[in-house]
Amino acid sequence: MRRTRLLPPCRAGGATKGIRRLVLCGILAGLFLCVLTGPVCGAGEAFVRSEPSLYATLSGTDEFVPGTDIRLDFVVENQGVDTEVLRELEYTVFTLNPTTALGTVAGLEVAGAPLSVQSEPYLIGDIPAGESRSFTAYAHVDENAPAGTCVLSVSADYHYAAAQHLLPSGEWQYTYEEKTVRLEVPVRIKGEVKPEILSLQAENLCPGQTGTITVSLKNAGYAKGTVAAAELTSLSGVFRLVDGGVFIGEFAPGAVTDVTFTAYVSDDASAGLYPEEVMIVYTDEHGEPQRSVSERTGVPVGAGASFAIVSGPVEIEPGETKAIRVMFRNTGDATAYDARARIVPGSPLSASVDTALLGDMAPNETKSADFTVKLASGSLEVPYGLNAEIKYRDARDTLILSDQIVQQVNGAAGNPVKDLLLNPVSLAVIVGIVLLAGYYLVTGRRKSR
Repeated sequence: MRRTRLLPPCRAGGATKGIRRLVLCGILAGLFLCVLTGPVCGAGEAFVRSEPSLYATLSGTDEFVPGTDIRLDFVVENQGVDTEVLRELEYTVFTLNPTTALGTVAGLEVAGAPLSVQSEPYLIGDIPAGESRSFTAYAHVDENAPAGTCVLSVSADYHYAAAQHLLPSGEWQYTYEEKTVRLEVPVRIKGEVKPEILSLQAENLCPGQTGTITVSLKNAGYAKGTVAAAELTSLSGVFRLVDGGVFIGEFAPGAVTDVTFTAYVSDDASAGLYPEEVMIVYTDEHGEPQRSVSERTGVPVGAGASFAIVSGPVEIEPGETKAIRVMFRNTGDATAYDARARIVPGSPLSASVDTALLGDMAPNETKSADFTVKLASGSLEVPYGLNAEIKYRDARDTLILSDQIVQQVNGAAGNPVKDLLLNPVSLAVIVGIVLLAGYYLVTGRRKSR
């Protein structure tokens, strides 16, 4: 009987599994090799996962004062990480690093911050990973900017190599992507003392006089000033400040105080409103001296008290002594206190009563004064000018002498007989003639006897 030997089933199955394992390992090895040498094996696209990562910081101070023009020096750094390098893979010398920010254009944007940008974005160039580029921006901080931290936004526009593939010619071709990022940079707005003029009162500010300027000031800022003082600056040149600085002391936010400045007004100043500025000098919270922004205001200058004679001409005959009444009016815009009128006659006029009390004279008020004047005998029958002036006190009790004004006096034709009798020469001649006539009369009578 013929026997047939069969192979054990287990051994045949084991051989098949071994072959399958070898094939699978070969496939996996090939795939892994293709992954390692992807650009060469596939000769197609290999998508790069690395890209630039930009950050912005501020070089120098990050504290700014409201109402000022500022310079901002920014540093843009590329902190991108090449993930292929982390996996210890290397690009060929022909590849472009995907972490480089190419053609970067940087600029400052407002982004809700209390400032206005005064410069345009500009090109800062390529920024490889691990390197930085600088640029400068200019801005103006809003005068009403609140104290505290705010965030500035730096915009950065760039492109980078997002993918690459090898052409049959052996050259690399890149696929670029453009990107815009906004980088936040925190800054601090410092609180400051900011003067706000609530009201202004001027007293006795008239040409050639010393007056006062009282200003009601409020601290509209967000900082407390210590050892504070208010200063008045004359922009017009009309005022010479006698007391242009007034001590305040502590000036907290929202506080209101009245300060009074003393100033002399130029003699040739005209009535009107003149621009001046008020500022606060103070010590801040860090013990540093500071000067606030200036608050401009208009300071009024008045005409002061001025006078005119509103009575008509006075008629007087040569050789006559006459009591006259002169009407004075205050044509200015300030009250003259304790006013006294005085006439200053010139030849051929003279005065036996040359002063008169007028008292207080408000603007547009008219008062009369009585004087006694004489026109010399033999004077021509023509108009003469009788000079007058008024001495008075202003609101600060300063004694002031007005400019001279003129009262017209007309030399009038008198009665010839009266003039003859009143003229001493004529009277002497008449007396002589009478005496002589009497003498001859008496002598003639004696001879006739």
